[in-house]
Amino acid sequence: MAKKLDALGHPLRLKIIAMLKLHGEMHMAQLASKLGVSRALVKVHMKKLEQAGLVRSRVVLVPGQAKALRMYELVDFTITVNPETIVKEVNLDG
Repeated sequence: MAKKLDALGHPLRLKIIAMLKLHGEMHMAQLASKLGVSRALVKVHMKKLEQAGLVRSRVVLVPGQAKALRMYELVDFTITVNPETIVKEVNLDG
């Protein structure tokens, strides 16, 4: 849970999640263009979202071109945070 919450703790990552929810699968250049930021910045944030299990990626070959695109899609998720889930998540003995 902590990894997911950390990944959701940046406004640009929230915008990326919203963009993927609205438009479905997208590649980095599409996301960067729609968000008005660099591809390098999108790459940094996508890595964090992917490590948290909130998005997944796959590589697709562009027909007729010697080029591949990494496509990103949103993973369906629900996060419930309350005192009970926090107690289950943390190690109070360490």
